[in-house]
Amino acid sequence: MANAKGAALIGLVKFLRKNRDAAAELLPAAQQHYLEQDIRLSSWYPEEDFVALIRACANLVPGDSDAAIEHMGIAGAHAHAEVYGDLLRRSVKSNSSVFALWSSQHDTGELRGIWESPTSARVELVDFAAPAREICLLALGYLRGGFQLNGFEDVSIEKRACAALGADRCLWRVTWKPRD
Repeated sequence: MANAKGAALIGLVKFLRKNRDAAAELLPAAQQHYLEQDIRLSSWYPEEDFVALIRACANLVPGDSDAAIEHMGIAGAHAHAEVYGDLLRRSVKSNSSVFALWSSQHDTGELRGIWESPTSARVELVDFAAPAREICLLALGYLRGGFQLNGFEDVSIEKRACAALGADRCLWRVTWKPRD
């Protein structure tokens, strides 16, 4: 079974608790306990619970839920920048930076960056045991936020393959405007 770290869930749980009544209607019975029980930042929780929490949060905000999930990913990159700012800004071209943070939040899968040119990269999520559309949207936002935090402008991300749809990995192509 794939798991996500409590640190990845805490923001979602806090938001749901602020909107407890509406959240209780949206969360499946198996995830209702997140509205009451403590979340331990260093503990592991089922990835399927993480996805259910993401869905519930996205359905609580007005507008497009896909856009809301991508925004959650961008917010996650910014939150990580507050903690790991130097690491994120200094070494975006290294698998030891933005991409390595994946393994601190999930116990399966590896997020890899493959630099194709001075203005493009391929990003892969391989060997992730719990692919879900919501995880892909969250990762898309996280990548966008991570690249933007590193000073890349006009970041464009195209999804090329999706494990949730049967591919062997999730694959994105990231392009950006050349720096002056």
